[in-house]
Amino acid sequence: MSLTEKIATKIGNNSKLFLNINEEQEQIIVYGAINLFQMLFSILWVIIAGLLFRVFYEALIFSITASILRKYSGGVHASSPSRCVIIGTFSAVLAGILINNIFYTINSITVAVISGAIIIFAFTTVLKNAPVDSIKKPITNIETRKQFKRKSIFVIFIFLFIIIILFIFNEKFSELYYIKLIESISVGVLWQTITLTKNGINFLNKVDFFLKYIIERMGTSMTPNAK
Repeated sequence: MSLTEKIATKIGNNSKLFLNINEEQEQIIVYGAINLFQMLFSILWVIIAGLLFRVFYEALIFSITASILRKYSGGVHASSPSRCVIIGTFSAVLAGILINNIFYTINSITVAVISGAIIIFAFTTVLKNAPVDSIKKPITNIETRKQFKRKSIFVIFIFLFIIIILFIFNEKFSELYYIKLIESISVGVLWQTITLTKNGINFLNKVDFFLKYIIERMGTSMTPNAK
């Protein structure tokens, strides 16, 4: 059990004692705490990497969007928190670079169509798959699973509302950063939704395995007895 999971479990246990809640409510607190800690730690690294690659705003909005949706929808988990941070940081910076250098050149009508398609895909996937929980912390209670699904759908509605407002502002003021904000939110929703699909899970499991292999090889090479 990682440090994050230990802290989250302790918070859940203490909440059960002090608030006199049942096991289902304790499970929700533990699940939410794990995702919250991982989100905050990941965002910290995204901020650092975003500043280094000069895509701070794009990468941060992407990461926050994906993290908020992930809090309720779940998603494929890396085999260790450190690899989860590496994958999250890399994907955020890559998204920021693409948005900052390529996607912003797309006209607003095309952006609207693509964003609409992403939101529809997100709704469909969440209704079908969410929440995708961790093997170590499975959500066994049916009502709890329904609650996370409802909250995931609500979060997507909020993002849809924000995107619509940003489009209205863009039509009125014609400022580039509105389009970049829309693209950052849309790509964040898309990335998180992909982690709920079978193909997305398989892909990220392979990436996780590759990172694990690289890290282990590096550790072996740095061992004094390594040949």
